[in-house]
Amino acid sequence: MINLSTRESAVRRSLKKQGYSLRKTPARSKEREAFGVGYMVVDASRNTVVLGANNHPHSATLNEVEDFASAA
Repeated sequence: MINLSTRESAVRRSLKKQGYSLRKTPARSKEREAFGVGYMVVDASRNTVVLGANNHPHSATLNEVEDFASAA
């Protein structure tokens, strides 16, 4: 099984090539205490969230981000 940080790094590289950036819930965030670790995909050129801001910021899972990166 692939390590979580390895998966994050791979998807970060993939998104960067496509013009996006990956943002993770900050470690000392109250949001992280309430919802756990989450991710957002941001369009780097427009600085707009394209995935992961449904009910709260950083609402996407790593699996959803990987699916987005492979489809984009």
